[in-house]
Amino acid sequence: EIGAGGGGGRELPSLSGINTLPAPLQALTVVAISAAIGGLTVALAGPVFDAARGSGLWQLSRPTWPLLGFIYLAAGVAHFTEAEGFENITPPNGTWGFWYTPFSPRANVYWTGVVEIFGGAWMLFGAGAALAGIALPSSLGPVTSDAALTLFLLTVLVTPANLYALTHNAKFPLTVETPVIGHAVRLLFQPVLLAMFWEMAQPTLFDAKANLGLL
Repeated sequence: EIGAGGGGGRELPSLSGINTLPAPLQALTVVAISAAIGGLTVALAGPVFDAARGSGLWQLSRPTWPLLGFIYLAAGVAHFTEAEGFENITPPNGTWGFWYTPFSPRANVYWTGVVEIFGGAWMLFGAGAALAGIALPSSLGPVTSDAALTLFLLTVLVTPANLYALTHNAKFPLTVETPVIGHAVRLLFQPVLLAMFWEMAQPTLFDAKANLGLL
């Protein structure tokens, strides 16, 4: 018997009911959720952070943001130790009627794991050096900022996995069935992560603009 949320059971009716819709409506739903995540990211990284910048809460919390490197480093390692679970939430080609990548789900698990390990470790390296008062060679560039932009881009690229978990009730871990509200909360946290990484990536973005003559 195929269990819901795992392997072939991901095609059974999900708790959200989204995967029972016709493919065009599934695609529209996914695009709408993605647009909402993008809109919330822009709002947070722009007016919300601008309003909070300089406040006591901002001064207290902002220096701790590079600690996200620990989470991404651990998650990257888990891509190899729990590869089957991560593969289960990786949308296969044809999902929602339009999804396609040139790699297999397992290959996507591995390469994103490598990037998470690198991005998380690089962020911790840069933040740790700054905390210890160690001046890194200028040839390395803005290490923490570069890592933040790397993790920003990676988070954008892996968001479809969280969408797939919602639309197809894909389990991770394989023994745990997450309620719809759990998937929704995880997706709502995506713009928070993206906005934080975008804020931390500003030195890298400034350098890129300068090098391209856009300033």
